[in-house]
Parts: sequence; C-alpha cells; structure tokens
Amino acid sequence: MSIDITPDTEQQPTPSDGAPLLSVENLTVRYQLGRGMTGRAKTLTAVRDVSFAIESGRTLGLVGESGSGKSSIGRAILRLAPVSGGRVVFDGQDMATFGRRTPLSFNRDVQVVFQDPMSSLNPRQTIATTIGQAITRHRPLSGLERDREVEHALDRVGLSGYHADRYPHELSGGQRQRVAIARALAPRPRLIVCDEPVSALDVSTQSQVINLLMELQRELSVSYLFIAHDLEVVRHISDDIGVLYLGQMVESGPADQVYRTPSHSYTQRLLASTLVANPARQAARTAQRRALATDA
Repeated sequence: MSIDITPDTEQQPTPSDGAPLLSVENLTVRYQLGRGMTGRAKTLTAVRDVSFAIESGRTLGLVGESGSGKSSIGRAILRLAPVSGGRVVFDGQDMATFGRRTPLSFNRDVQVVFQDPMSSLNPRQTIATTIGQAITRHRPLSGLERDREVEHALDRVGLSGYHADRYPHELSGGQRQRVAIARALAPRPRLIVCDEPVSALDVSTQSQVINLLMELQRELSVSYLFIAHDLEVVRHISDDIGVLYLGQMVESGPADQVYRTPSHSYTQRLLASTLVANPARQAARTAQRRALATDA
C-alpha cells in the first residue's frame, strides 16, 4: 500500500545523558494455553529474545505479518502481556520492580492508540466525556478548566467543539482515530504505543493520521512505538525499524536503510509484497517478488 507522505527530515533532540526512554532487553513473551491430554501445561512463545531501544522524541516502527509477535511486544510494554524473560526498562526503571500494581506515573507516561477506536471508545459516552475523564484522571481540574482542556485536545488533532458532543458511532473512522489520539495525549505522556493505528483506514485517511502523529511529535517531543504490518507505512513515520518474523527480530536499523537495502530475506519479501502507486516501482517489486519465489 502506498501513501502520499513527505517525511520530515528534522530529528528530535535526544536526552543529554544519552539514555533511552524505553529499553527492551532480550524480551520473551509466553502465553499459557491450558493443559494437554497428558495434563502438562501448554505454552505459546509469541516473542523470543527481542531487544531494542527508543529515545525521547523518536519513533521505532515494528513491522511484521500477523502472528509475528509485534502486538505482543506492545502489550508487554503496557503490562497487558506477561514478560516471561528479559526485561523492560522505562525511564531508567525496570518494570519488574513495579509489582502487581502499576504506578500512576507509568499509567500517565505510557499511553496507547489501538487499531479499532470503535472498540476502545465507550459508545455510551460523548467524546467530551471520554477525553475529559482521561484529562482529570491525572490532573484535578474544575469543570471549566476541564472543558477548556477538552476543547484544546480536540483542536490539536484537527477536530472542533462540534465533535465534543457527538458519540463514537456518529463519527467517521478517521475522526474516531483522532479522538483516540487526543485521549492518549490527554495525560501528557512521554511514550505512546500505536498498535496498528491506521490499518483499518483508507489510504487518504492513513496519510492524514500519520502526518498528524508526526506533527504532534515535533510539537510535544513524544516518543512512539509504531506497530504495523505495512513496511511502506512504517517507513514514513519511523526513525528506526525493527522487522519481526515468528517472534524474533530478524533485522533492525535506520528506517531508510531497512527500507532501501533490506538484508534479510523476510524483509525483502515483505517489501516486495507492498503495493505502490508508481507503475515503474510496482513493476520492479513484482519482478522482485517472482525472483524471491523462485529462489525459495
């Protein structure tokens, strides 16, 4: 899939001490699947020995097909999936030290935007109520202050007061995703996990949402973990890319390097399967896809 986006080449400054905001070290995620006929516990290893880091104000894109483990990594960072091995360090603190109760500061600093906002937004609440709750959960405000913050949050993502009194089903898919972004930004986070945030949108709306995320990053210096299955999409928003295959990181590096000169055969197949609007480039990718199939 091709989207018409001109990436901004200006990079955000990194922390003065050089320490990453998020460090994932040899992460392994296993899920319990119950017990088999013999009574032995069955497990599924979704992620195996994956490492990466995200600096303040930068974006790491994780790309891979369904079942590659990319969403499990995002869920582990959000403490929604078990960390079976390795560790996740946020702002210098190992998340294993949190215990069973996640600190309020972590819940404020790390937010998420899911693929389908219709399932993550309360259908019985107006947009103003949803965003207002996200704001006041971490900041006690008067009703008037909250309303002003809601108006500002909507304006920041390209929506207006008209949308504040609407319900999720009254908005388009792109508008709902903008609401989800506004809600994620409401606590003033430092990291947002974007889990397939544009895959359910049409190409034009994808472009608008990605440009919005990039603009917000320039304004707020927020970091993104951007998870998607489309390498073409990931390349436009990411500073660095990690390619996942069967739960393992098979290639990583600067976005342009991974996109233009992929070294792993899986990355090459992933790129060759991506559709682009340019006929010459698409013909070249079709030829590459046939060559890779012949080699296999």
